[in-house]
Amino acid sequence: MITLDTRKPVTPLPKCRLRKVYSSYYDSEFGKPHPMIRMRGKYLASLGFRVGDTIEVQLDFGRITISKARLPPTEEKSS
Repeated sequence: MITLDTRKPVTPLPKCRLRKVYSSYYDSEFGKPHPMIRMRGKYLASLGFRVGDTIEVQLDFGRITISKARLPPTEEKSS
C-alpha cells in the first residue's frame, strides 16, 4: 500500500526581510528617543528560534548578526 504525504510543501523563506528602526524611550532618560528594532513572526520559529531561547548578538558598524547561543550543557546538582 502506498501512502501519500498530504502535508503542505515547505515554502522557502526569503533571504532578506526589511524592517524599520523605531524610536523608543528609556525611563532613565525621559524624553530622549533611542533606536529600537523589533522582530516577531512564525518565520523565526521556522528558522529554529523558540520562545525562551538565548540568542547571541554580534555587532559591527551598520551590521547586526543574531544567532542562537551555543551554551555549554548545564551540570545537574546531585542532592
